[in-house]
Amino acid sequence: MKLIVMAGGSGTRLWPLSRTNYPKQFIKLSGMKKSVFQETISRCLLIGEQNDIYLVTSENYSELVNEQLKEMNVSIPYEQILLEPEAKNTLPAIMYAVQTIREKTDDICAVFSSDHIVDNPQALADTVKTAETLASSGFVTFGIKPDRPETGYGYIKPGNPLQGGFEVLEFKEKPDYDTAIRYVEQGYLWNSGIFVFQSEQFEDAVMNYNPEVYEAFRTSDIEESFDKTPSISVDYGLIEKMDNVYCVPLDAGWSDFGTFGTFCEKQHAKRDEADNVQFGDEIMLNSAKNIVYSEKNKAIALIGVSDLVVVDMDDALLICHKDQTQKVKDAVEILKKRGDSRVDDYIGKQ
Repeated sequence: MKLIVMAGGSGTRLWPLSRTNYPKQFIKLSGMKKSVFQETISRCLLIGEQNDIYLVTSENYSELVNEQLKEMNVSIPYEQILLEPEAKNTLPAIMYAVQTIREKTDDICAVFSSDHIVDNPQALADTVKTAETLASSGFVTFGIKPDRPETGYGYIKPGNPLQGGFEVLEFKEKPDYDTAIRYVEQGYLWNSGIFVFQSEQFEDAVMNYNPEVYEAFRTSDIEESFDKTPSISVDYGLIEKMDNVYCVPLDAGWSDFGTFGTFCEKQHAKRDEADNVQFGDEIMLNSAKNIVYSEKNKAIALIGVSDLVVVDMDDALLICHKDQTQKVKDAVEILKKRGDSRVDDYIGKQ
């Protein structure tokens, strides 16, 4: 099995922790021994060897990738670290990797995002391995049983059982809250964004369902390919259009660290009796369900407030209600229009 890791995202929803030139998958908060990217590589090594990994990332992150792999004493073959000349979403990224794999061999491929958090890596590895047989019949995705209504994830409507999984009847885009409640009640699963498929089958599917992407990658010039290809996700551009898609339930403590809630709560933070999540010695008076992270040696007190996210960096401060964290990217867009370099880099960080 070949293991494709996508590590090119910029993580605008986690600003100011995440910056364009130092995005969320590479950052380490207080107490973290490994970045989320490094954790992803470690999980891959439970499934295959170093030379089975194909890493797709931005040209801008090549130095970060090499530094963090070196920290782990991991050596991925140079020709398998694939640098995107520009970000064009997940379908072109996977197409780039699959074409590179097929230059050597046809094989079963597993695709992972480098911004997932998994509490039980061995359970994930074991579940992915069991999907190899099912992948001979079609594309396999992995579904997570929801523990709450979540508006930040896509959903899968399950169908008939089949070989340890079930047929996918329908994919649902990120819903509003009331719709998310209904999906949970009806037994829908979260779409983890992890896939297993045959490499030849993937390329044939792109040719049939998204010929514009397929034609863009018929040249050996990768810059030309990325220039020609549309920017489109693998879900919308391919998986949701296909008939032979199957889902395998995954119980491994999975979460997508796209929001402050999922990220901070999974890290080495403290949770008090009022459900406040904090990384330092912040004072919480008559306050509940807040998330506080600070990199400064500063006394912080929250009084009489609830459901806030407070992120205090050397050069930026975010204060946001928990139910508004999806709009952090809108603030980032405003800063970009102003030409503010704090979107891209840490200012004054040593």
